[in-house]
Amino acid sequence: MPTYKIILLGAAPGVSDIQAQAGFAKIFKLTPEQAAPMFAKTGRVLKSGLTSEQATAYIGKLAAVGVACEMREESPQQAEPVASPAAESTAAANTEQPTAEQSAVASKPRPVAFVFNGNGFEYFKIWIVNILLSIVTLGIYSAWAKVRNKQYFYGNTYLDDVSFSYTANPVKILIGRIIALVFLIVYSVSGQLSIIASGVMGILLMVFMPWVICKSLRFNARYSSYRNVPFAFNGKVWGAACAFIFWPMLGFLVVGLLAAPGWIFFDTIQMIFILPILMVVVLFGLFPLVFCKQKHFIYGNHSFGTSPFRFSATAGSYYLAFLLGIGMLALFAGVGFLLATTVNPALFQLVFVPGYLVVLAFAMVRIANINYNAITLNDHALRANWKLGPYLWLMVSNTLLIVLTLGLFIPWAKVRTARFKAEYTSAVFVGDMDAMAADEQVKVNALGESVGDLFDIEIGF
Repeated sequence: MPTYKIILLGAAPGVSDIQAQAGFAKIFKLTPEQAAPMFAKTGRVLKSGLTSEQATAYIGKLAAVGVACEMREESPQQAEPVASPAAESTAAANTEQPTAEQSAVASKPRPVAFVFNGNGFEYFKIWIVNILLSIVTLGIYSAWAKVRNKQYFYGNTYLDDVSFSYTANPVKILIGRIIALVFLIVYSVSGQLSIIASGVMGILLMVFMPWVICKSLRFNARYSSYRNVPFAFNGKVWGAACAFIFWPMLGFLVVGLLAAPGWIFFDTIQMIFILPILMVVVLFGLFPLVFCKQKHFIYGNHSFGTSPFRFSATAGSYYLAFLLGIGMLALFAGVGFLLATTVNPALFQLVFVPGYLVVLAFAMVRIANINYNAITLNDHALRANWKLGPYLWLMVSNTLLIVLTLGLFIPWAKVRTARFKAEYTSAVFVGDMDAMAADEQVKVNALGESVGDLFDIEIGF
């Protein structure tokens, strides 16, 4: 059976020597002073006597922290493992059975915070260039702009000292946008020519929308990665149709069934007032359930490599958030109405508008906490603890500054929002995430999931 050795090549392409050396030190549990001379000796053998799978996993683990290596087959005379002070302890931990004490430490939950290192002015330069080039090219460059934006935010978001990455091909995004544009042009023209043609195009849009949703989610997942392991989306078109078409249509169907007897017992004038009330009650009553179905479809069908995420949020949690929000809004409206009728009519706006902003911020915070706290990956989990006060201040201050600067503050607003999300969101790792990532790289490569196909495009309306 052939054996392989791992050769150190240095920093991976696009990674600075300092960042790669820091990753090298972390992997082998060395101080920066110890790692510097060892990392400088490119071409040295880090480990030998490995099977093909062990060598692949070893390279994947180092690649995740920006260290480039290569695998070479050994001759029978070289099969004895080569001693390496830099790799001895880590390689042994990867290939030998851990002790009971090591297993206990490895299985202990370890909270890890997200970190966002983006800078407002730095992103402003990317943002303004993207806008100018998109205008000059009549929107063609917008596909490249989207990739640059995502690469900036992904690359500056770290979890456990490792950043995310986005590797989509802008050409595939452009093709999807051209398809969407052609469809919308045909839809608009058909509406001017014939009501029947417009209806047919509307039905086609509804029929193809679940497919579009699946393709877009699959595209964005495939080209998003962490520790060199791509995410994946495995949702089916039928599931998208149920979550985004059939469940929402159920609300309108229920309204129709409830309103039908009304035409018998009430006249047309009365029904004009009753029908909207029925629609509001039924649609608002179904909204949390529909929202829950959609989130289950999106989050529950994603995976990290081949390991599926699980989403455990219940409809009851969304109903509670919804009812609390409606109650708060009714309270602000009631206070505003009371002040308007007893003191000054202008006080209604002064009370209701700030109250609406508070309720909107409350809904965003509550739903984010429900969503993120319900996501798990094997024994790992996400944790979110968004706060109403800081988020309300973020939302209001961003809006005011964008208005006052005529939109020029948008890049800083996006950076501030990303930093808030990172600050109030974390992960809980149980076990060795590096080992899991290395194992997923082997599985993904074996399945060929990282290779796109002819229809690997993003279509968005």
